[in-house]
Amino acid sequence: MKLRNLIAVLMLAAGVPATADVVTVVDAVETTTSNINFPVSNNGRLLFKPCAGTCSANFVSARLTPETRFAINGAAVEFDDFRKQFLNIRPGTDTYALVSYDTRSNTVTSVQIAN
Repeated sequence: MKLRNLIAVLMLAAGVPATADVVTVVDAVETTTSNINFPVSNNGRLLFKPCAGTCSANFVSARLTPETRFAINGAAVEFDDFRKQFLNIRPGTDTYALVSYDTRSNTVTSVQIAN
């Protein structure tokens, strides 16, 4: 048994090529609230720039779904409460935001804001 384990370790160390490609399923983007356009309903499209502060990146569009989770300062909130607090952030204040989205279906899985 020890010899079999040793052979397996040696094969891995020898660089036996992997047979599967790595696929990113969920991507998380750090941005600021000034770079987010929030929709009116939880069935709309969230537009966000994949950068913080002033930047020249194009907006990314991803769809919100009823399964999208929302959090403010680590506390889970419903869509309506999140949107209300998002809209009450003072203009000109850059608050940290983390947008996670499924790259295959282009749907937002979560939006988190820390203010």
